[in-house]
Amino acid sequence: MSFVRLLIHFMLVLLASGLPVDIRSPEASQKSGGSKTPKLSQIFEARINLGAFSSPIPIPGGQRIVAKVEGGTLKGTLSGTISSGISVIDIFNDGQAIMNSIRSIGTTTDGLPFLIEETGVGSQADNFGRLMVSIGGNLARLASQLVIADAELSSDRKSVATIGYVVQDR
Repeated sequence: MSFVRLLIHFMLVLLASGLPVDIRSPEASQKSGGSKTPKLSQIFEARINLGAFSSPIPIPGGQRIVAKVEGGTLKGTLSGTISSGISVIDIFNDGQAIMNSIRSIGTTTDGLPFLIEETGVGSQADNFGRLMVSIGGNLARLASQLVIADAELSSDRKSVATIGYVVQDR
């Protein structure tokens, strides 16, 4: 995903989150006491392996497909092994728009269990979403932070590549 598209998706998530957003230049915002420009810090890269997708299930305005998460890996500040989960994709406008939900459970490299729930929007080519991370230990703070993700379904539909970012004030 290009930086410009990532930035546009990021702004949409910020606006939807209810956080204060100042769209003026950082200099004008700082001079007037406006909000700070947020900073993205990459927290992990994930490869999520998917099982076969179900036959399409009709839903109002489109169709839903479901696949089992059959494992995967997390690399970065949050590292570990994904053991299981589920991926649900709602497809609208003949594939031009999708909403996805992926729930993955696993264990960090230091033995802590985790649950990552991703909800996103986009197209079949790329998707952008918000993550809810449930984990203990030194990464427990992720449960209360805004974590966003850039996700891409592989062309063979057997895996999802996801990069997770923590949104921080500067």
